[in-house]
Amino acid sequence: MISAALLDRVACPVCLEAAGCPRCGRPGADHGRCASDYAARVGCACGGPDKVRLEARGDALACPCCGVLYPLRRDAGYADLVPRTSVGEVTQYADHEFHERLHVTDAPPVLSARVKADVMLRMLAPRPGETVLDLGCGAGKLALYAGSADGVGAAGLDVAPFFLPRVVRDVDLALGDLRRMPFRKGAFPAAYSLDVLEHLDEEGLEELLVEARRTVGPRGRLFVYTHAMESSRLARFQRWVNRLAQRLGRAGLIDHEREAMRKSDHRNAIRSHEHFDALCAAAGFEVTERRYYNVVFKAVVEDLLLRLYEQRHRRDAGRRGTHAHGTASAVPGGGPSLRADRPLTVGAPPPGRLALALALALTWLLKLDVVLFGGIRTGPFFGLLRPKR
Repeated sequence: MISAALLDRVACPVCLEAAGCPRCGRPGADHGRCASDYAARVGCACGGPDKVRLEARGDALACPCCGVLYPLRRDAGYADLVPRTSVGEVTQYADHEFHERLHVTDAPPVLSARVKADVMLRMLAPRPGETVLDLGCGAGKLALYAGSADGVGAAGLDVAPFFLPRVVRDVDLALGDLRRMPFRKGAFPAAYSLDVLEHLDEEGLEELLVEARRTVGPRGRLFVYTHAMESSRLARFQRWVNRLAQRLGRAGLIDHEREAMRKSDHRNAIRSHEHFDALCAAAGFEVTERRYYNVVFKAVVEDLLLRLYEQRHRRDAGRRGTHAHGTASAVPGGGPSLRADRPLTVGAPPPGRLALALALALTWLLKLDVVLFGGIRTGPFFGLLRPKR
């Protein structure tokens, strides 16, 4: 949706106001200097200048600095604030058929997705009256969950316009590039990013952190879930499970397609936790809380046993001539072909009540990975970032 509150928060993604501190202020600056001075000004230690507020013009928003018109796609439920000039590579998640093949539903997150979402809510601790921003929201499933708390609103930013129908109805949505966030300073004091940072190269990651620091403001906070390129001894068990799953996949007993698609454009720019801390410091953040995600129960339950069950369930359904939607997690497979007359929403049928109840019960088992092993250093981690003061 496009609410009045969202319209009050958005800004031109590439234009900066002239006002700033002595280091980043540009009195009398024109648009020609927006591009040439952008990186230096937005990364200023003071937090950088604000972005230029957009003006309403019918079904569009206009930037008084560069003159670009950004459409309001009210029928599709989002404001199109993508920069009109490229700022880098675009992820495969911008492809509509790719989203459909992931078979996302708007059912509550379960299993490892629920573990990540609940850790996010605990560490980020959104307060009544706040709107939480999902950076790289995808179809918007987790934004729905984040906005389900009493008095908490939800907003999503993504480069791809393929959202679940309920997300279009209930979540403030903006189309944009995470490296040039289209928001005013301090527009969202609480923001999060789950399974997104690994898709960026180091330069893109640096830009995202600088943009996020400006977007959350000097008293805001940012939650991230991503991974550094290191591991613990416990990770050897997960690698063993993955190798077993690969063998079972070659034998046709497990379908690896969905997970392979999800990770196929990972750039993995974070070399270590110290490297991530340095990137955060350069962007004006500090990591104030960190928990690690050593997956033991998740590796056995979600990556192995459930996939074995799902593949067998699909085969049995195929022999009966029926269509199987899986049980607790999304079912991979070739989605329908893209048609020009299809609305740009996504979503598979939700799991049945019994399957959902089983998945929620198993989720509590998977949470033991954080409870028991969250203090053991490894690559995957949850982090709470706050602007340095």
